[in-house]
Formats: sequence, structure tokens, C-alpha cells
Amino acid sequence: MLAEAQEPRRARVGVALGGGSARGYAHIGVLCALERRGVRPDVVVGTSFGAVVGALYACGRDLESIRGDAERLRRRDVFPHIVDVGFARGALLSGDRLEAYFERLVDGRHFEDCDVPLAVVATDLDTGERVTLRSGPLAPALRASASLPGLFAPALVDGRRLIDGGIGTPVPLDALRDERVDLAIGVGAGVEVRDSLPLRMARGAVRAAPGRLLGFALARARGAGPWGGLMQALALTVEAWSGAGERLPEGTGDELHVQTRPPISWLRFDRAALAIIAGDAAMETAWPRLHGSLERFAAATPTLT
Repeated sequence: MLAEAQEPRRARVGVALGGGSARGYAHIGVLCALERRGVRPDVVVGTSFGAVVGALYACGRDLESIRGDAERLRRRDVFPHIVDVGFARGALLSGDRLEAYFERLVDGRHFEDCDVPLAVVATDLDTGERVTLRSGPLAPALRASASLPGLFAPALVDGRRLIDGGIGTPVPLDALRDERVDLAIGVGAGVEVRDSLPLRMARGAVRAAPGRLLGFALARARGAGPWGGLMQALALTVEAWSGAGERLPEGTGDELHVQTRPPISWLRFDRAALAIIAGDAAMETAWPRLHGSLERFAAATPTLT
């Protein structure tokens, strides 16, 4: 008898999409470049704006449709749907409208409805721990992951007060280690410290003695009530800044790090096209490394019969 045809097992690929607000549109370009090369992620993890893009993709939305909607969007189309008063909860905005906006964006879906396994990363306001959400309704999870301290009030999910996942994990690559992937791709869209004088100055300030004293004072000021919650969030932010690095490393082996560096500011929702192009170009530049990892995996993996 003739031996049956044998095929190598395909690598299980996961992507981790970081924050960056409007700069996070670069994630769409990264996903477009991957699919153009025949790589469709098996798992998606996202934080902050990366969680929003990841959720749309995981829900089965066509990338061209996502891209078209993003490029047509204007700031006036976004802000009226997310602006609400939140002073009583220790923030400028309550976040209720933001959650309702996400609810419409994902058509009320739950994690369990996704075509691609999805995880959303947030930060526990009370403990500073990373929280990875994998079940239940998507909209509250997205709202939690995008709740920037001081701007949006914390979101209550499963009894925990959650805020922006990007505070503790700008690119949630480590969350993919729980997803049994063979190759993990971390994608950054935020401003790198090395590229911004204000960010370098801010990082230096929080690392210096006065900055450490500020973090200590904020931590001591934490307490009950909305403003105590704000102090907690600011203390976490100072702590995160004190450990901020210069840039996202390139990565080696089964982890690939891609920094998109989109040429727009974080509130320019009307310039999605530029961010998408930057993401596509960054992934194309990284493709030789990714292709090499895929080939090494195929060569080292027993074939299936």
C-alpha cells in the first residue's frame, strides 16, 4: 500500500495587540499583512484599543470592512457617543456611554460568540494585578480595558474594579503564554519613550526621588470613595512609568515583537489610514523573522498522516 500523504502540523499563532488609542488602528494593518501572507491568528489577546480591534477581528468581521469603517471615521463620530459626566466617580467621564458604544460595535456579543478565541487584558485598580478576561459579555470587558485613569471611571467586572490594561501591560504578550500558542506576536502602537522628549522627561521624573515620593504619597492617599479610587489609579500609573523601558524589543525564538510607530497622535481618529499603513509596513518589515520562525517550526515538527 502507498503511504498516505503527510503534512506538517501548522504552527498555532497568537497575536497580542497593545494600546495607543487612535494609534491602535495600526493593528488593522498588521492583521491585513498577516492574512495577505497566509497567516490567520488562532488566538487574539488585546489591551485598551488593541482589545477593541482584536474583538472586531475575533467576532468575524472582514478586515476590509473594519479598515473601511476606520478610515471613514471622524472624531465627531466618536466623541458624542462616549462623553458623559463622571466626576462623582473620580473621573472626567463615567464610561457608561463608552460601554454602550462598544455594545453596538460588537452587536452585543459575548466572548463565547467569537470565531477566534479572544482574551482582553485589564488592570485591577485595588491590587495592580493584570486581569485577563475570557468569558462573558464583550462590551464591559472592552470598557474596562480602555478605562484610562482620570479620564474614565473604573469598570466593575465580576466584583473587581478594572482600569486600562495598558498601565501594567502596554503589549500583553505574556498573556499569550497561557494560550498554548507555538508562535506569539506582540504588536505595539503606543508612543515609544525613545521617540518622545516629553515621555523621556516624564519617565525620568517618576524614576527620580521626587517622582518616587509622589508615587508613595498617592499610594498613601488611596482610600474609599471616588477620589480615593483616582489616587489608586494614579499611583499605579506612576509605578508603571517608573519601570518603563525605552522600546519594545524585537524578540527571538517563539516570540516576535513588532513596533508599528504610527505617525499620528493618540486622539486623531480621523487619521486611521496613516496608522493602518504604518502597521502594514511594520509587519512586512518583520515578515522575514516571522517566516523564519514558521519554517523552523515546520522543520522541527513531526508530520501528520
